[in-house]
Formats: sequence, C-alpha cells, structure tokens
Amino acid sequence: MRFCKMIETDVLIVGAGPAGLAAAIALKRGAKERGGESSPRVIVLDKGRSVGSHVLSGAIIDPSGFKGLLTDSEIEKLPVEAKVVKESFRTLLCRRWSLRVPWVPPMMSSKRYPVASLTKVVQYLADIARKEGVEIYTGYAVTELIERNGVVVGARTGEKGLDKNGAKKSNYLASEEVCAKTVILAEGGCGILTEKLIASRKLQGARPQTYALGIKELIEVPAGTQTAGEVMHTFGWPSDFDTYGGGFVYHVSETQVMVGYAYALDYKRPEIDPFDLFRQFKGAKAVRRHFEGGKTVAYGAKVIPEGGYYSVPKVQSPGVLIVGDGAGLLDSLRIKGVHIALQSGMAAAESILTGKDYGELLRNTSGWKEMKRVRNVRAGFCYGLPWGVAMAGLAWITRGLFPFFRVPGLSEGDAEGLREIGRMSYGKAPVPADLPPSVMPDRLTDVFMSGTMHEEDQPCHLKVLDRAKCEECRKRFGAPCTRFCPAEVYRMEDGELEIDFSNCLHCKTCRIKCPVKNIDWTFPQGGDGPRYTRM
Repeated sequence: MRFCKMIETDVLIVGAGPAGLAAAIALKRGAKERGGESSPRVIVLDKGRSVGSHVLSGAIIDPSGFKGLLTDSEIEKLPVEAKVVKESFRTLLCRRWSLRVPWVPPMMSSKRYPVASLTKVVQYLADIARKEGVEIYTGYAVTELIERNGVVVGARTGEKGLDKNGAKKSNYLASEEVCAKTVILAEGGCGILTEKLIASRKLQGARPQTYALGIKELIEVPAGTQTAGEVMHTFGWPSDFDTYGGGFVYHVSETQVMVGYAYALDYKRPEIDPFDLFRQFKGAKAVRRHFEGGKTVAYGAKVIPEGGYYSVPKVQSPGVLIVGDGAGLLDSLRIKGVHIALQSGMAAAESILTGKDYGELLRNTSGWKEMKRVRNVRAGFCYGLPWGVAMAGLAWITRGLFPFFRVPGLSEGDAEGLREIGRMSYGKAPVPADLPPSVMPDRLTDVFMSGTMHEEDQPCHLKVLDRAKCEECRKRFGAPCTRFCPAEVYRMEDGELEIDFSNCLHCKTCRIKCPVKNIDWTFPQGGDGPRYTRM
C-alpha cells in the first residue's frame, strides 16, 4: 500500500506485536458488542517486512492473557507447538557440574502452559484482527509522533528510497502522515518513539528501566531423542554472582529444541560478551545433552524490560497510550510478559471505547497484580544472586506483602555501572570447542540464520554522535560495543570503529549499554531488519 499524503483513522497502533494486536481485536469486538452504529477505524503499522518478522520470545505463554480476547474455539486453534509436561530448574555451577532444584515453586510452575513460537502466535492474531476489519500494513517504520497543543494527534512514517548520502533514488517514497484520535504505542522493549515520549513528557517510573539481552536459537534434533513439552530453566554459571542471568531449554517437538540465554545489561565487567556466554551455556553438560547431534536452523536476539513494577512509566498522556513491553510490563520473577501485554492491549481498547482511565484498568488486571507481588525481586538481584533469591523467596512466602517498602535498586541506566577496563583483568571467555559448528555456529553464521536484511545503499541507521568519544570509550572501556552486540555490527579496524548496519537485529542493546551514550539507534527504512519465522 502507498498512502496518500494524509490519512485519517480513529485509532493508530504502532507495532503488530501481541499488545498491539490485542488492542486492535478488542477495539473491533468491543465496539460490536456495544452495538454502536459504526465501528472505529483501526490501523496497525509495523516496521517489519511481515507480521511477526521482528517478534521474538521464549516462549512459554501464560494462557490467562487470551481470556476475554479470543473465543474458546480460537484459543483451541492457537498455533501451540507443545504443552509443558515436564519441567525442571537447575543451578549451573560450572560447565561440568550442576544441581537440580528438588522442587519447582508453585509461582514458578508452567505445567500445562503452551510452548509456542511468538512469531506464529502474532501471525494468528493478525489473521483474526483482519477478519474483524483491522487494517494492518507492514514495512512502514513510524519515525515521529505528531503533536498539536501538547496532544498526540497522529504519527509520521519514514521515507523510503534514500541512498547512503540521503539523496532520493528512483524508487523514493515520501513520508506519510496518519492522523488519529488516539495513538497506541506497542513498539516493544526500548521503543524509540516510546522512550522519546517518556523523556519529553517526564513519564518515568520510580526506577529507571533495566534490560536484559535475550539470545535464542532453534535447533533441529534427530527424531526420537527428545520429548516434546520438556522444559528446563537454569541460573548461575556462566553468569557471575553480581549479575542477573539464566537460560532455558524448551522441547517444542520431538525434533525441535529452543535454547536461549538472558543476561542483564547492568553488568559491570567491560570484557563481557553475552554471545560468548550464550555459547558457554550451550556447552554445559546439563544443557548440551538436549540437542547433541542437532543442527541450528534459526537465531535471534532482543532486549527484555525486566525492571518490573517500579520501572513502569505513566502509561498514558494526552492522545497516546503505551502498552506491552514498551511500558515494561513483565513479571520479573517468571520473566513472562506476553499475557500482561495482551491484557494491557485489552485495557487500552476498553479505555478508548468507554472513556475509563487506562491506568486504572491496567492496575485491575491479574498481570499487574502479579507484577506488584514481585515488585522488589529485580532490585534484590542488584545486590547479587543470594539477595535476589532471598527476595524471590520472600515474595512467594508472603505473596508480596514483604518487604512492604521499595528496595533500593538501580538508580541510573544500565550503562552507568560499567567499570573501566584498566581496573580489572581483561580476557575473552573460553567457548566450548568440542561441539561441532552445526550446533555451535559462530556469530556471523547465526546472524545469517536470523534472515536479517537491510538495503545497503541507504543512510546508516546507527549514528555515532561523536567520534572522539569512541576513542575515549576504547581507552577506558575497551570498546564494549564490539562485544555486547549479538550481531557483530560493531568492530575495530585499525583503531577506528566500523559499523556493519546490515547485520543489525534491531535489539537496541547498543542504545542501552554504550557507556559514553554515543550511539543513537534510529529507524532504517521500513521492511528492513530480521525476518523471524519461528522465533
């Protein structure tokens, strides 16, 4: 579709993830149930090439989020790969040794929960939304909110068809304006428009948002070697005791295994390379047995907003509502947010249809109450693993009643605590060499399997603000962008920082973790980026 210069709609939703699509479906169905003469026009714009191409999650999904949104028959038809039939938690002590946690705490249990590709789930939701009359357009990056007299009244899409110097090519498409009575921001974690809105309107929560980088592979294994529905979660090694991190192994079928690792971006050691930690995790004896003899077939990475209850910003401002990961809606103990994202989308829709306060509707959801119950867990991990485990235990035993006060946590962003390279030993983490490349691919091979693609003759969307600061960063911190990026976008060549933006997975780790705040992540042209199909 090519928009005319201006288009008008009742509701514009930015992002076709679970929260945005839930809002779209709930708006259409809610209007129909209320028997209005006309249904609101709802437009969803997504920067991915297709619905789901930028969506990634574990994902064991808490099914409570679908209640009230989908019919029973629609829930039955969800593209579920398997249901959890066997689950375990392990503490990894080192590569060879681990301890099995003897029982799974009830609040952590996922028994009978669906295991699914979130990419496929949002594609399914998009099909339902279209049948309800929602207009979904992919390949359009929304780069700017339009404001009039302090009210958001629409958004502007980015230009397409510019060459690397910013000149118009023969296929140039101008930016378009979409005017809307209400804009719903459903961009996901560290959304650019969302972050700018929060900063400009001072909507910040009580604590800064803190993120983890989640890295995931899909591995095909020989038939008959594994059991569909078996899941394992780990904590401990290769994370240190000062950093929140853990991994998972999900058997989605007898021939496919999802393997992932999440590492908190408030880590302090500048030599850390999350991708290397992911590979170390895969090499652990307790982990590798799940996929030996297999072959990696898909890869992806994204940031996870794990700050929790106290990091949630004000979720509404004149003309605009914030839903899902963009609002930091995540159970920071279970690291589950899909169901809360769905509930936030439904709450946003109800607010638009009834005029009720969105924040109040959100606070009445079961997902919000879960977040409140574990509100101090993430802050506890800022003091190390033992304190974090203690906070989690207190949250479970007292059902969130203790501690009754706000535990001091991260006071600044994730980048501020990074130590200088000269104050500590520096060395690359050892990576297992005894697993074949088929199951232990290098970083660039993994990037290839993400399907990421960018038109190379366009302006670089990763802006280095001051080259002199890069030199300062190299001397003080050892150029950590060359390590924390899961796609090898940044590398040093003859002492100069080189950027291969075509590798970018749109995780935005560089925007979050650069210690001198010298990287600005902007939008490439719509349709570029990863092309996830099974993430």
